[in-house]
Amino acid sequence: MEREKKRVIIMEIENWRKGKLLPEHYCDFLLNLYDDEQTQPKKKSTLSVSSLQQGNFKLWALSFVSVALIFLIGFYFQILDWPFQAAAIAALVSFCYGLGTYARGRAWMGGMGGQMLYAIGSLVLLALGAWMIRLNGWPIEMSMLGLIAACAVVWLAVGMIVPSGLLHYSGWGALILLYAKFFGQMNPGASWPMLQLLWLPLSALLLWLSWLAHHKAKRFASIYFAVGVTLWFMPELDSLLLRQNAPDGIILYILGKLALAFIFLFIWRKKWIAWVSV
Repeated sequence: MEREKKRVIIMEIENWRKGKLLPEHYCDFLLNLYDDEQTQPKKKSTLSVSSLQQGNFKLWALSFVSVALIFLIGFYFQILDWPFQAAAIAALVSFCYGLGTYARGRAWMGGMGGQMLYAIGSLVLLALGAWMIRLNGWPIEMSMLGLIAACAVVWLAVGMIVPSGLLHYSGWGALILLYAKFFGQMNPGASWPMLQLLWLPLSALLLWLSWLAHHKAKRFASIYFAVGVTLWFMPELDSLLLRQNAPDGIILYILGKLALAFIFLFIWRKKWIAWVSV
């Protein structure tokens, strides 16, 4: 097979991998068929010591813009009115998410550059949002709930569009905190059985969504499964960490539910592994 044809086929397989059109192991198998040292495209690490030494202009310009943007926002943040503070947060977070999207699939930081930039953008959103609340003297409790709600919307939206499993799961985590806070205020003295009724139906719902996504939108199946497993343990976490009125023997309850989870996962292993493996 001609070298140019092999190069085109390899690039097409890489596009299938990035677009999640084929499972990862299928793409690896196809790449092995056409693997050739002369045709296999080599990923060059954009963010590396050697790139700095060689004077990579894009890397140096990007570094300057990043540091300058952070410096300007940090220096002027306290003296800005709150609409400008919100705009500055949006600009910095958008920059981190945009750069993270650009870094996806490239050899930045060993291939983890995109996820690290998503994490940095999320931390910036939380930290600067909380700082803005303090600077403006807004009611702490209500304002923080609003900030968490805003984070949930941003993380869910960006995580579904990019896509990013880290952001998508973080968005669900923020929604779980809001749900726990709401019912904690509605019924602060809820018993342990009541907490089970509060959380376990949601766990079943997310696990069902994982099964549904496996047939309709495969890239979301693993996220819904992880959220469903998290909700399985939320009654104990809610009682122990959020309400701080854990019943006696809470550790035994947690170990019992952990054992049940392993039993269920073992029995239905052929089903749920198929949901999350794509």
